[in-house]
Amino acid sequence: MKKILFTLLTLLPLAASAQKVWDFGDYKVTKISNPENGERQVDGLIPGGDRENSYTWRLAALGDEIYIATARNIASALVNIYGSQITAASGMSMDTFWAMIDAVANGDILRNDVTEGANIISYNRKTGEFKVVWTGGPGEYQRMAVTFGDNVYFGSYSADQTISQYILKMDAEGNFTKVFESKGTTAMRANCVYDDHLFFASVDERSEIAAGDPEPLVKLAVLRKSNDDDTQWDRVADYKDFGDIPYDPIHSSWAGAPFWEMASHNGYIYATAPSTAGFVIFKGRPAEDGESANEYGWHWEEVAGLTNGINNPGLSDVTGGEPGTMRSLIGSVYEFNGELYAYNFDHAFGGEAQAFVGMLQQLTGAPVKASNYLSYMYNSLHNPQKVWKLNDATGKFEELTAFTALMEGTTNEYIWRMGEHNGKLYVATMDAGIFYNYLTQLTNGSFFNMSSEEKAAKLQYISTVIKLLALAKGNEKADELREKLEQLKTLLEQYVETNQIDDENMEIIIDIEGLTQEIRTLITNFLQQQGQQQLATLTAILTQALQNLQNFSDAEKAAIQDLISHLQSGDVMEYLLGQLQTLASDVYNRVDGQGIEMYLYINNAVKNNEWGFDLLRTSDGGNSFEVITRTGFDDKYNYGCPSFLSTEEGLYFGTCNPFYGGQLFLLSENETTGIAEVKNLKDVHADSPYYKLDGQVVKGTPTAPGIYIKDGRKVVIDF
Repeated sequence: MKKILFTLLTLLPLAASAQKVWDFGDYKVTKISNPENGERQVDGLIPGGDRENSYTWRLAALGDEIYIATARNIASALVNIYGSQITAASGMSMDTFWAMIDAVANGDILRNDVTEGANIISYNRKTGEFKVVWTGGPGEYQRMAVTFGDNVYFGSYSADQTISQYILKMDAEGNFTKVFESKGTTAMRANCVYDDHLFFASVDERSEIAAGDPEPLVKLAVLRKSNDDDTQWDRVADYKDFGDIPYDPIHSSWAGAPFWEMASHNGYIYATAPSTAGFVIFKGRPAEDGESANEYGWHWEEVAGLTNGINNPGLSDVTGGEPGTMRSLIGSVYEFNGELYAYNFDHAFGGEAQAFVGMLQQLTGAPVKASNYLSYMYNSLHNPQKVWKLNDATGKFEELTAFTALMEGTTNEYIWRMGEHNGKLYVATMDAGIFYNYLTQLTNGSFFNMSSEEKAAKLQYISTVIKLLALAKGNEKADELREKLEQLKTLLEQYVETNQIDDENMEIIIDIEGLTQEIRTLITNFLQQQGQQQLATLTAILTQALQNLQNFSDAEKAAIQDLISHLQSGDVMEYLLGQLQTLASDVYNRVDGQGIEMYLYINNAVKNNEWGFDLLRTSDGGNSFEVITRTGFDDKYNYGCPSFLSTEEGLYFGTCNPFYGGQLFLLSENETTGIAEVKNLKDVHADSPYYKLDGQVVKGTPTAPGIYIKDGRKVVIDF
């Protein structure tokens, strides 16, 4: 008879094991997918890895299987979208643009494979096997997965608005059927269960525009599935129930979804809708006596947003609906322990793209100001992400200040997902630090912390860009950019060889015409890091400003000369910024002091934060929070966590890693017993897989005696 002896890690020393486990005492987190791989190593869920499988967007369980709705190389898809706009305007080829992305990101972003869409991947909790069970068409991603009855329903997403979005049903036998489809939207995302029916909210192209109404950008609809026919989806709301939201331009963007999230609470469906003036929350239910009803017999009202009297101007942090903001465009709702929570989402990619394009324009001599192209990024970082809880008595969403305090000064740009397990509420974020680093890497010190291999790779990427730009004969802008990159390459080559920058080559950076004023100012940080004198360079920068801005008045020139005198007497950067603010407003605007401050704030936020998503939890409803990780579990490329699934063996969660592939983890409780003899595998979490000491998953139950890992503990099997 087989004997299985279990012991805690502390009672039987572990042999060397490649599987990654983070032990927190009463619970632990175990990496499930490609468990031996870490930062900058390929994951993507399937054995052997696939960098294209970048987002584990949602998890749903059916029997022994966990189904993972994924996105395929979404960062690359977004780069292609912005790249097509930039290349069309500049005449640059996409090959050259991608070579520039490689030079900026050091090859971290894989160029998109558009031959197929995203996968649905299953994970068997008994055998530990991953396999692809569905593959969509080019440009199709799976953004939602939810178990309802004996089926799993998936909601699609695409950045290409010409592609129809759909709801996909998978039955208990693993058969897939499209049960709803509509054009005119980017996603079938929001869903909830209410009154024993499954609801999705998105767009219904079958809707007709009422006579006299202008054509909305999207035909919003909340849809209820018939419990008798999976292909019958009836509307309970349409565009007329949601005020001006159908006309908001965010709905026509790749980032939007006409509805973002839904939850059932206190007899209502709560639904969130994105808006450039800050997200909006609605609630609806079948109309009761005395309530107004739409044509479907439902009553809908706004409970947070610009037109609501209780939560005005909503949860957007945008006083009066600041035009063009990237802050709190999107919100989500989640019910936990009978209470409704809301949380916000900033448009990090939009701010990054605006800053990147602005810097490219400035590098090629365009008259753009840093304070304009950095504003979205600055505003988002400057305002921390928040969680609110609904006070049912007052109808007010009240801020959880304990959570806000943990977001202050971080590079977290949105709260991605909430989940619950064993009476605790889990909150996961998206941390934009890894993306924002690409913008500030020459001033936040990260370049100087690269390995010699990474520095050599960057030089090669820059050389490729220079060669491609040289092919664009007769293109004046390409020639200007190539010349500046050649100067930068000279500087980097010297640093790779000597690990320092001399005065002559530092002057190369300072003299590059078209570099932003704030970058030239911040270059002085390099001098200080390299043990060289900061003072002379600051003086040189201001002297250059006097030479380049000939239209300064004599009084204005005298004011800047006064700055130089103070610097020569020993004052440094803090004095410079303080005095710039006190100069006449026109002088301040000409040197773009606001842009300098914005860049400094962004640079320091990136420099001073740990990158990788945050995972926190609370057991008291949000009065206090425990921090589980700030670093994406020691992987800065794990920039987000968008999915949770509570099971008997613990809380599964998936990551977004658009660089080296999404990952799957399990948070489980540590056992408190010592050694036990077990007669039935179910007594010891039989659904979880066994691992060999080298981290390899064993299919089923081991057939050979030895020592294995199961649920993060040693398992001794003796036949």
